Amino acid sequence: MFTLTENAKSELQNRLKFEHSKQFIRLQMRKSCFMKVRLRFEDSIQPNDYQIKMNNLHFIIDNGECHYFNDKTLDFIPDITGFKQFEII
Repeated sequence: MFTLTENAKSELQNRLKFEHSKQFIRLQMRKSCFMKVRLRFEDSIQPNDYQIKMNNLHFIIDNGECHYFNDKTLDFIPDITGFKQFEII
């Protein structure tokens, strides 16, 4: 479905260290004109979710948003103000 850059994989693994009970990474598209991704850690899957296991990471995406991630790359790019963000490129 999508691939991960090394930056994204590393950042996700670092963030998971602080989310001991939550094993799923929910990816959602931010509602804007840019391909920014909203990321949350959750402990369960919802009925309308699609699950992807990759590099020992468990992603969940609402079935209605899966098309945003097809054949894309998830990257982690800190911006110049220090705000850390994930993008689909």
